[in-house]
Amino acid sequence: MPEAKVQLLLAFDESEAALRACEIVAGYGCDRSRMDVTLLNVQRPPVRVWVEPGVEQAVLEKALREEGLQMLGSGLAVLRSAGLAARGVVAVGAPAEVLLQWARENRTDVLIMGTGRQGMLGGYAIGSVALRIAPAAGCPVLLVPPNARFTARPGTTLRITAPVDGSEASSEAIRRLAGWAPLLGAMHVDLVNFGSGLTLADAVLPPHDDVLAQWSGVQARAAFHTPSELLSAAGIPYRLHGLTGDPGTGIVRFARDTSADLIAMGTRGMGAMHHFVLGSVALTVAQESEVPVALLR
Repeated sequence: MPEAKVQLLLAFDESEAALRACEIVAGYGCDRSRMDVTLLNVQRPPVRVWVEPGVEQAVLEKALREEGLQMLGSGLAVLRSAGLAARGVVAVGAPAEVLLQWARENRTDVLIMGTGRQGMLGGYAIGSVALRIAPAAGCPVLLVPPNARFTARPGTTLRITAPVDGSEASSEAIRRLAGWAPLLGAMHVDLVNFGSGLTLADAVLPPHDDVLAQWSGVQARAAFHTPSELLSAAGIPYRLHGLTGDPGTGIVRFARDTSADLIAMGTRGMGAMHHFVLGSVALTVAQESEVPVALLR
């Protein structure tokens, strides 16, 4: 029985980031025969304060779809020139709702979104649309900045930065990442846990159990336990990194310093990184990362 293909849905708006996402998919060097790519352009219907006589809804929608098909041309050309049998689809509606519905109804495995501030998702890709889609999508969401680089050539080990915080969600993200090994090929994972560090008051006042646990590394070891077991069972090499400081800028800086190809994060967090994806940390990482950011659940 033939192996099922991986369904990729790429939100396309002709922006620099969306085109970069197409280039990354087109340049993917592992088993592309398992990939089925759909480019989806969502046209927002105009807000009409009054009804214009003679303009029918069907005529308006047809014009919007034709405009969307023209926008898809550059993305489809990039993918098809690389030998991928990509298809283009145009829908009319609110981008977040349309993307979520399409991903759900078509059993999407990975939803890919550019994080640029122009085009269909302009002003929303990093903000409300992406952060609304990330927790609601039933599949991983890959955010691609305009200047993103991504290495996935045969014989090349993919280096991945994976923040963990001891929550079930972050462990599940590592489980999902390990499941991608047959598609991504060889990888090395840097598991990163951020503690807040000891303040001056913590150092001079009588110690509490939670402070001592953090200071002694107990929290970090607990955060690393399950992810380490999952990667070991999958035969994926990894290293542990217990760090302090602001998680958002710290994740981006660590990925840069280690020449990471991808940042992989869970979509919910507890403990030292509580709300780290649905709040300010995700926004910081998406805005500042130089590599794609995979939000896994």
